Formats: sequence, C-alpha cells, structure tokens
Amino acid sequence: MGRLGRYGTLRGGGTVRAACALLVLAVAGTFAPPAHGEDFPLPRGTAQIGLRSGFATGVTKSVTMAPVSLRLGYVLYQGKPWLFPRGALEVATEPFVSPITSVRPGTSGSIEIGLGLPMFAYHFNLGNRLVPYIEGGVGLLYTDLRGFHLGGHFQFLSQGGMGVNYFLTDNTALNLGWRFRHISNAGIDGDNVGLNTYTFQAGVSYFLPAR
Repeated sequence: MGRLGRYGTLRGGGTVRAACALLVLAVAGTFAPPAHGEDFPLPRGTAQIGLRSGFATGVTKSVTMAPVSLRLGYVLYQGKPWLFPRGALEVATEPFVSPITSVRPGTSGSIEIGLGLPMFAYHFNLGNRLVPYIEGGVGLLYTDLRGFHLGGHFQFLSQGGMGVNYFLTDNTALNLGWRFRHISNAGIDGDNVGLNTYTFQAGVSYFLPAR
C-alpha cells in the first residue's frame, strides 16, 4: 500500500494503482465498439492538437507540481505486422508550464516552463475506440526551483511513459497517461544531482484527418 507523504502526496502504491488502471483500460478496450469498422483512427498524415493537465510528484524528493501542456503531433507511419505491432508512430512537440505547488522545508520554487521536443509515441491498433500507447522523448526547461542541487535554472529533460486515448468520435479523444521524467543540467554546472518525477495526466485531443 502507498503512504501519504508530508504534503499529502501519495507515494509507492499510487504508481502501481495508476499502472493497473491503464492495464484494465487496455483490456477493456478489446470489448469496446469499433471506431469506424475495421479502420484505425490514426492513419498516416493525421495531426493531433491536445491539451493535458495533471500532477507531478518527486520520486525521492518532496516536491509537487501541476503541469499543463499543449500536444502538437503528426502521424509519420503506420506499423506493419511483420515489422511493428499494428499501430501508428507519432512525432510531437509539447510546450508546457508547471506551477510548483509544494516543496520541502529549506527549498523554494514557483514555476517550470519548457518544451518537449522531440516526443515519439507508438499507438497500438486494437481495432476499437481505445488506443493505448507508449511514448518517450527529450526536451529542455527553465525552472526557479532551488535547493535540489540542480545547478542553474536551465535544465535538460528526458521522459518516457504510457497511456490511452479513448475516441469519443472519429476525431476527438480523451487521454489518460503516466510518465517518468528526469531533469538535470547535463554537467554544465558542477551541482548536478538532478530530479526525478512521476507525472499523472489527463486531457482531450482533436485529430485532424489526413489529407
């Protein structure tokens, strides 16, 4: 079971429950009605515009954030069964802002502003409205978070995770996802311990049909 940290942050078991919830959704999706017959809702050339928000918590350090991001994506390729599982490869960029909502005593910070670029996601074709995905990417950010041995304000980020899109219509989908993220200054500054966070997010996306 997870325990409640000093700032009310659910630790340990919260991550397990989130992963289990995504797995349950993926299994349930096999029984959902088809999106449009046997057609996959993400053909090559589809563009995504999405808005996501949620909360992030430090893995080993007491800090919480409330990230808000804009997702801009483009489907590059549809996987062939002999090469990849049925699905689609998307490349995306994510400008984001994360108000820092709490930190441990002796530290300070109010904001993160950054850009995920590039982000890659592989969406799996289950033949219905539920489309699970895995994703990963890199980026950079500015933060005024102090007291966590991050060095300067400028940081690099790497992240990976998983999630699901549930298509309400042919073009509109709800999103639920989880990510692990690492930030550090890549040795630019000698004080470079870095910071790891878990991010839980939800949102909505509109997919512009391929032309």
